[in-house]
Amino acid sequence: MLGSNVAIVVGGVALLAARCGLPRRWRTPVVLLALVGFVLLCRPEPSVLRAGVMGTVGLLALTSGRQRATLPALGAAVTLLLCVDPWLARSYGFALSALATLGLVLWARPWGLWMADRLPRWAELPARAAAVPLAAQVICAPVIVLLQGSVTTVAVLANVLAAPLVPPTTVLGVASAVVAPLWLPAATALAWAAALPAWVIARVARVCSRLPYGTLDWVDGVAGAWLLTALTVAALLTGPWWLARARGHPWAVAALSLVGVVLVAPVPGVRGWPPPGWVVAGCDVGQGDAFVLRSGPGTAVMVDTGPDPAAASRCLRDLDVDVVELLVLTHFHADHVGGLSGVLGSTEVESVLVSPLADPPENARRTRAQLAAAGIPVRTARAGEHGAWGQARVRVLAPASPLPPGLDDANNSSVVLDVEVAGTSVLLTGDLEPEGARPLRALLRGREVDVLKVAHHGSAAQDEVLTRQLDPTIALIGVGADNTFGHPAPSALGLLQEIGAVVLRTDLHGDVAVARDELGRLVPHARE
Repeated sequence: MLGSNVAIVVGGVALLAARCGLPRRWRTPVVLLALVGFVLLCRPEPSVLRAGVMGTVGLLALTSGRQRATLPALGAAVTLLLCVDPWLARSYGFALSALATLGLVLWARPWGLWMADRLPRWAELPARAAAVPLAAQVICAPVIVLLQGSVTTVAVLANVLAAPLVPPTTVLGVASAVVAPLWLPAATALAWAAALPAWVIARVARVCSRLPYGTLDWVDGVAGAWLLTALTVAALLTGPWWLARARGHPWAVAALSLVGVVLVAPVPGVRGWPPPGWVVAGCDVGQGDAFVLRSGPGTAVMVDTGPDPAAASRCLRDLDVDVVELLVLTHFHADHVGGLSGVLGSTEVESVLVSPLADPPENARRTRAQLAAAGIPVRTARAGEHGAWGQARVRVLAPASPLPPGLDDANNSSVVLDVEVAGTSVLLTGDLEPEGARPLRALLRGREVDVLKVAHHGSAAQDEVLTRQLDPTIALIGVGADNTFGHPAPSALGLLQEIGAVVLRTDLHGDVAVARDELGRLVPHARE
């Protein structure tokens, strides 16, 4: 996205210079000056510098259409960036940026012209627009598989719908930043004007992420990346042959399409939610945590409620949970306790376990008042205590009492649970940060878990040693699609991918669940 913003700013300045009749020899210096100004405005951080270089190369590819000029420019840009920062060679962001630019150089223009020639006149412009994200998606998909183990089917659609909104958002935003030092009221008006298309872009992303079959599970890890690469290369090499055969046998294509629909479409009464044999589920409650462990028919242990009462209530209804035998509130941040009223209103809650640190104080007071009004017994969690609720055996690992010096903040006072349920080991870590996680290394030495609830919505603050030690088969991340915190962080996702964990994220997959099949194997499920 930042690279496209660079291309919009640079392209806009170039067009404006041409319209103003600026001599050709002055246009390039003016465009470069605008690029430098944009980089300084965004702060010359590594990601901004990389986007500036790649955005300029991408603009050159889209405007000139000459691979003889753009391929050497891309090669020089990649080489220069690697000389400046060799560690970029290990960066997923750099790989995706370079590959997306390569896709634009190789395919965007010819694919756009090819589609435009075969569609009605009114569809020519959308076809050319669709070629840009399609080229980037095709070449980047194998690397994306390494990050999330799935293939998106709606990325091109989402990009086409959002594309007309990116230029006004970028131009108005930059104008607001430039005008702000001179006239603040005008800058405020421009910022509000930029906010409207930006909000629509966010809604497009949110709606497209919810479309049925918008994300398809794929073979995880390096094997999945190589498999998708092989299939992509085969499709590119044999695509014209298949298109020719399809034109000659339209009924065969229709029959195969119908078979495909039958294979992937859900059969009433066979597929649905919750999946058979589910053990633990993560609720899509936006930017927050709400996880449910099945303790028996219609009963569960719930850990946190998320920020939204309606979302928490909906999730429990969909899971057919009538009784929450134990509700654990890991700490009192709103994204973990804000949905409490929804849980109390839709189920019977028998007991509650809370963090010993009443921080933030107002949230803690309000939460305890809600529980007292409902007449539900509340206990403060203490490390070492344990109990059984149905088929769920729960042990509290943290926090210690009293809280050690330096760990008396809300995140590091999170209640950490080690749960055994239906033969499945689950570790739930709240918003624990590395300082609070380190004492768990010795406590859990030699122990591996089946499912890890990743701490703090997958933030960059993970204890790498503990995560590697636990070696989870499946990692669950409760996170909102439109969060402003950068969760989950690429470093956290890279760590999980490196140890071979299957990652389920509520921002991409909606409600998620882990089940045991008839053979006792762990099976991840996503409710896109």
